[in-house]
Amino acid sequence: MSTRLSPECRALLEEISAYLDGELDATACDAIERHCRECAHCADFVEGLQATIGLCRRAANTPLPEAVRKRAMVAVRELLASAAPRGEP
Repeated sequence: MSTRLSPECRALLEEISAYLDGELDATACDAIERHCRECAHCADFVEGLQATIGLCRRAANTPLPEAVRKRAMVAVRELLASAAPRGEP
């Protein structure tokens, strides 16, 4: 959203997380959805955020390939070892 935001757009952005998490009442949801029908910028923003959330949720349920998992575990162990205070393992 590179254009100057209207007060309605700002209000939507302040509530977007609660809206996407299903934490708003029906009246607040209706107001956001009505605004998005009238404001292409906010509609695109909400749609993109919903798509991103969906991708993240699907990715969280996809197991990592074993080779990637092993490399990550080695990297974490090395990081922990380098961060350990002197005199401790």
